[in-house]
Amino acid sequence: MRNFWNKCVCIVILQFVLLSVALANTLTVDEAGNVLAETDRYQARFENGALIHFHNKLTDETYTLPPQGPSGARSGISIQYEEGRYGQHEFITDSWEVVESKRLTPLSVEIAYHSDYRIDKTVRIRISIDADTGDLVIQQRGISKHIVAVTWGCGYLNTQQVNLIIPAHCGEIIDASSEIDKRGYEYPDKWETPLTILQGEHGGFFVRSTDTTFRFKEAYYVRSGEHFGISFQTDNPAPFRGRNEITSVEWRLNAYRGDWQVPAENHRNWMETAFQPKQPPAWVKDLELVIYAPYNPLDPSVLSLLAEHVNPATTLLYVIGWYDPTMGLEPDYPPVPEWGDYLEAAHAYGFRVMPRITFHGCSPYSPLYPKFEKYQFRHPIRGHKLGYALDDPTYDYPTAYINPAAKEFRKYVVEQMKTLYETYPIDALHLDINTSVANDANGLIDGLTAAEGNVLLHQELAEAMPGIVLGGENLHEVTFFNTNLAQRWGHHNKQPHPISSFLFSTWTIPYGFHVPNPDWEPERYQQFQEAYIVWDVLPTIRIRAPGMLTNPNMVRTRDFLKSVQMGQSWEQTWNIDVGMDIVGDVNGDGVVNIQDLVIVANAFGKAEPDLNGDGVVNIQDLVIVANAFE
Repeated sequence: MRNFWNKCVCIVILQFVLLSVALANTLTVDEAGNVLAETDRYQARFENGALIHFHNKLTDETYTLPPQGPSGARSGISIQYEEGRYGQHEFITDSWEVVESKRLTPLSVEIAYHSDYRIDKTVRIRISIDADTGDLVIQQRGISKHIVAVTWGCGYLNTQQVNLIIPAHCGEIIDASSEIDKRGYEYPDKWETPLTILQGEHGGFFVRSTDTTFRFKEAYYVRSGEHFGISFQTDNPAPFRGRNEITSVEWRLNAYRGDWQVPAENHRNWMETAFQPKQPPAWVKDLELVIYAPYNPLDPSVLSLLAEHVNPATTLLYVIGWYDPTMGLEPDYPPVPEWGDYLEAAHAYGFRVMPRITFHGCSPYSPLYPKFEKYQFRHPIRGHKLGYALDDPTYDYPTAYINPAAKEFRKYVVEQMKTLYETYPIDALHLDINTSVANDANGLIDGLTAAEGNVLLHQELAEAMPGIVLGGENLHEVTFFNTNLAQRWGHHNKQPHPISSFLFSTWTIPYGFHVPNPDWEPERYQQFQEAYIVWDVLPTIRIRAPGMLTNPNMVRTRDFLKSVQMGQSWEQTWNIDVGMDIVGDVNGDGVVNIQDLVIVANAFGKAEPDLNGDGVVNIQDLVIVANAFE
């Protein structure tokens, strides 16, 4: 009997809990299609398919302004009226008719908007509250002829109170000071994982997708006076002619308390579960320096000089000129005669070596091109072939981009690299343009999308070369879980933010992208430097010739290498500017000597002069000064 009453009590308690949850989560819709969603975390209101009001209950912050003029949000569909031309956006406005407004479940509603202007078109928007997470879930379905995409948006966001933080262009923030009125972020090329964070003073809200099929998407930012809008688009796969409907990915929205790392960590945990990224080996985690090695010619004698300025065991040599394009064109890579000796000498000193190939490249002049031409990427709208310098008659080595979904092409590339690896025991392989994932107008190839082919080519290369570390040109969600090294483009981002490094660097270590030498091009170097400090990028420098290591005028180059050798932080190493203090020169007299040792010794336990960035003056700082004696 006691067990019976205990069960009854449990049932009553459970019903009370469920009732409380139901009361906390409410979703209403009226005949005009206006939706009000409320949970214990937020209150949100939609009109014409766009979010126009958002209040964070956790922080008592409202991130939107009262409606005034255009919202900046785009909700509707994109239609390709004319083949070969970009889609025409058809946004939901008051001229559209609400043909259906209904409740599907207690926590799910759907509104259908219709317009017959130019062409019959219907957009259905389903808005739900996930009872488990409290996420507001938005999904759309578009019906019309030749649909390119479907879009919904958030509008009237307060420019003065809300910053947009987005893992795009290696990590970016748009705030009140930004000189940006409009910007699009295409996934996966520039928008590296489908997450946006709208950060207020004490909290914010996020919008993200948990799609694992790599659907093409876009986030679009528009500023209008004191407010801005951010829209979220899902694309159809190309070709678009004949596609008469589209269902978007699910977009999830929720509020949070704290800084941007709260939603970023949540998304990172999801990424780890969804994609099971490959952990980097110990030697990659221990890297202190990447050197763009001299490549014309490959001279093994330079390695002895390098070994005097760096720690070879923690230095990676990125080698471009290891193969001879005059003897064979990509996807063939015949090594230059010096390659074997260079690799053997590098390993003898303890360096790690990473040669470069083009991930899915084929020269139009290669005898293999007629075989692979049918798989060449084509622009999703205009249909022309994609590649590098295809129309430049002055360039000797253009590249056609072949869709890695083609099994025939992948097989050839993998066999070439397997032979290379078995002949020359390289440590890593840099895959140039491996983040190129096109919405290919050819459609599916061998039943695969370009993204699926991209993943397979990475995996097949790794299987053919056991123990190899794969690196790439830039980074995004399609590539990160198979690569442990990635170049980061630095000079195009005016307001860098660490969001992308926070998300990816557990598995993929970022290093510099063709960084200008700090002595030869100090102004260009500074453009990279500023972003790389924010992103915590592995120190990277270009050494083109042995003379760069012996020339006394290459002051910043020597300081850069010395900073790494002394174990300074990555930020300190990157911060090589005109007039920078000599590493270990504590009193600034231009030379490291006993006086600097005395100053550091007398400052033990204090905060300054902290030479290695660990927050306190100790024996490690003393060692740095001692090792820097001229």
